[in-house]
Amino acid sequence: MKMNDKKNMAQKRILYITPAFPVGGAEKFLILLANSMVNGTEKQTVVSLSTNNVLHAELSDKITFVTLPRKAKFDPDPIRKLRKLIKAEDPDIIFCINFYTYFIVRCAVAALSQKAKRIISYHSTIHVSKKEHLLHKLYTAILSKKDFIITVSENQAKYTAQLYGLPDTKFKTIHNGIDTAYWRPASPEWDIKSFRAKLDLPAAAKVIIMTAALRPEKNHIGALEALKILHTVHHCKAYLLLVGDGVMKEQIKAKVSGLQLDEYVKFAGTQKEVRPFYWASDLFTLASVSVETFSIAALEAMSCGLPCVLTDIGGASEMVSNGVNGYLCKPEANDIAAAWFKALEQAFSKESIFSFTHDRFSAEKMVNQYEEFYAALN
Repeated sequence: MKMNDKKNMAQKRILYITPAFPVGGAEKFLILLANSMVNGTEKQTVVSLSTNNVLHAELSDKITFVTLPRKAKFDPDPIRKLRKLIKAEDPDIIFCINFYTYFIVRCAVAALSQKAKRIISYHSTIHVSKKEHLLHKLYTAILSKKDFIITVSENQAKYTAQLYGLPDTKFKTIHNGIDTAYWRPASPEWDIKSFRAKLDLPAAAKVIIMTAALRPEKNHIGALEALKILHTVHHCKAYLLLVGDGVMKEQIKAKVSGLQLDEYVKFAGTQKEVRPFYWASDLFTLASVSVETFSIAALEAMSCGLPCVLTDIGGASEMVSNGVNGYLCKPEANDIAAAWFKALEQAFSKESIFSFTHDRFSAEKMVNQYEEFYAALN
């Protein structure tokens, strides 16, 4: 970034709005972005519209954190409080995580004279319900000249523009990035055998890891069906390691038993330190059928040297190059199983996959693109 741009950035006041702060990809992205800019901006404030704020402790102590919890999706009380906060903070940029918070901001600033440029950081693609689709038609219908949409993949931008009849000029694509100094392949001294033993995973077994909240759109049921096909059709007795928790846990456990896969599916729950689980695995996968756009978990796994098999939705095709760092597949059990088998049979280089990820999706590259975009806003 040029010197004048840096000076311009140093005078920026940024207000981030997020629906909540649970463990999730959009929330990890927000933490990385805001923390990376603490020394280059005048002030940053993060506002959560929820009491679910597990990750807020990971924000730098130089960032102001405010909670305005709502009792209902469109509770007027946090809107009134947000209006007061915006008047007091007088931000240059209001950064909204997804369109719902953008709508809340528009309600809060109604008839309020303010200079802020509004940015929607969009982290979804195909919606899980017709209701969400209709709500997004409303959200996009009220976009103004002060509003920009930053998508995390080109595919997402094209899909959203066509779906809601928006001009291409409204969009800027900046791929998600991760800290590749932290997310790295294991050192040669790391004891994979001992760690696998703690998880009841055989030392020589093929292990597929799926790091995702146990929610319908993540399609764990399809992944379990694919595992059964991998065993019976492809004769590959791989294990599936599930990292994460969520509303479908009991349903997923019942499916495991129904498919007689109890020995081969391990539930690790939510983990603060995920790297050892990646280091203990041979392949990362996501079987998502909607919402998934540019998975940070997949980037983290690739940076740890794992090949990926991802369903071809959202920006997966901008992340995975077939045969180079994994394979793309359809969100159907037979196709997922075939892609797993192909990837498990191939001898991928961990260092090559790490280099691929570092060169394209490092935090430094992502943050620099955001800084340049911010600095150019008039």
